[in-house]
Amino acid sequence: MAKKAKSKKKKMSPEEKAKQRIERKFYRDFRSLMRELGLTHVRADGLEIKFEGRTGELDDIFVYENVLVLVEYTLGKPDSAHVLKKKPLFDKILANKAGFVDFAKETYPALPVHLKSLYDSDHYQIAIIYVPLHEAAQETMDACPNIFFLQGGLKKYFLALGKTIQQSARVEFFSYLKLDWSDIGPATVGASSKTLNYTGQVLLTAMSSFPTGYRVVSFYADPESLIAGAYVLRRDGWRDSSHLYQRVLVSGKIKKMRRYLVDEGRVFVNNVIVTLPAGTALNALEMKATNVPEQDLNKARPVTVAIPVGYSVIGIIDGQHRVFCYHEGNDAFEESIAKLRRRQHLLVTGIIYPPGLKEKTRLEFEARLFLEINDTQTRARPALRQDIETIVRPFSGIAVARRVIARLAKQGPYAGLFQLAYFDSPAKIKTSSIVSYGLRPIVKFDGGDSLFSAWKHPEKDRLKEREKKQKKGAGYELDLELLDEYVDFCVQSLNDFFLVCKLSYGTSGWDVEAQNPSPLLRPTSINGQIACLRRIIEHKLPLSQQAHKKRLSDISSFKFGTYKSSHWDSLGAALFEKHYDVS
Repeated sequence: MAKKAKSKKKKMSPEEKAKQRIERKFYRDFRSLMRELGLTHVRADGLEIKFEGRTGELDDIFVYENVLVLVEYTLGKPDSAHVLKKKPLFDKILANKAGFVDFAKETYPALPVHLKSLYDSDHYQIAIIYVPLHEAAQETMDACPNIFFLQGGLKKYFLALGKTIQQSARVEFFSYLKLDWSDIGPATVGASSKTLNYTGQVLLTAMSSFPTGYRVVSFYADPESLIAGAYVLRRDGWRDSSHLYQRVLVSGKIKKMRRYLVDEGRVFVNNVIVTLPAGTALNALEMKATNVPEQDLNKARPVTVAIPVGYSVIGIIDGQHRVFCYHEGNDAFEESIAKLRRRQHLLVTGIIYPPGLKEKTRLEFEARLFLEINDTQTRARPALRQDIETIVRPFSGIAVARRVIARLAKQGPYAGLFQLAYFDSPAKIKTSSIVSYGLRPIVKFDGGDSLFSAWKHPEKDRLKEREKKQKKGAGYELDLELLDEYVDFCVQSLNDFFLVCKLSYGTSGWDVEAQNPSPLLRPTSINGQIACLRRIIEHKLPLSQQAHKKRLSDISSFKFGTYKSSHWDSLGAALFEKHYDVS
């Protein structure tokens, strides 16, 4: 009997091979991140399941103590329709976590061996992460608020953080998943200490020169506890705030410092500067758990510093590398450093916030303090100074422009398309020229071509007065709220104009990674649109979408692509002359 001829495997083209490499790296990178964080991988293999009447599948499950991370991958371009098909099952899981844990034990044979007997089903926390190869649009993410979309620059940030500080990055990752110390591990099943207690020294109020209500205390703390409760306002991280300024951890620097710790066995002598929550108690040494009376804090004295336990309670202002070089790692130094993490103590200077301080005020204080420290040691980089000046002078034109671009990156036609952070895709639209030459002139507090002149708020002149003041003084918080309203107005007015331009010109190629991206996705075109809008404002023409639609109905014939680089103002003038000129 003749042997059957083996079917030849189809030879892959170079394009297909490249696509396969990208897809394999996509899965490998995420699973590697989870491994770096110390989570255990349980294969779900896309098995179709039916839970409480809803069908679907999971691609991966990761376990840490009493936390289950459920993962859905997608290689295609994610859209609302695709994600919304998954949402009913995800909603059922999140609404009945204990029920799903019982269901998962029966459904996934490899799972039970990784679940500790310490935890009952109702002790488990569940987070669902959607990991797309291509970034999902903001409207898609908005449709599923209980799902975490780990994509683009955010994913790259955690990949870099995981490679640099490995298992110690788990604290920040769980904070991103909106989990706290009390949700995870043994703290969920039994009584445990709710404070970290250190012996320290209070600095006299008169000697600190800090504002009324702030307290300064020095103490020695073990790196393990600091890492567990620390947060750092890294500008390329995940926190949603305009008050971010610190750089990411430098992997090479961390490695050198770990080698120093192992080779020399000595602690770093210069102190770490941190902020502590208002709930930090200063207790008398002679009477445990007894707060020192306010009047006695005006003289130097030893105290017990009791810091509430939790994630993101200790803000590291200066010294993040000195703290995180003690991280829980997977390298050759870990065996030695594991002992040092508890045994060695770093000198810490902590500033305790007064009760009731608003978050914006706290973040502004931290940024100002960081700049003072770094300007004293070595001149801070110009870009860093600009970041911090934006925070400490929120009424300046550049600060308002930066707030507006951050909002435009999240809502409206350009949502998800701007490059704002170090880890964002290089294909995204660069924003430095848009902020400087497009937005700053249109959001300024003077001039007939500014949105400020078109804003009808009866108290808007308070912002002009506030911009000139050197000190905060009375009414500062109210003026910040007024500024929020002005930013809302600017974002709405710009998005109304951008949307009409997009729809009238045509939506083809509205993707920075498209083979032929729309010419409206160029900084020159965006600045040109803004320049046109400034002329519309100057001529006191209406700014509604309906008004723009009447004028821009035939904008598709406008040659945006012929205007290069700095010719954005010429573009704006030509666009206005063709569609709005009232002369």
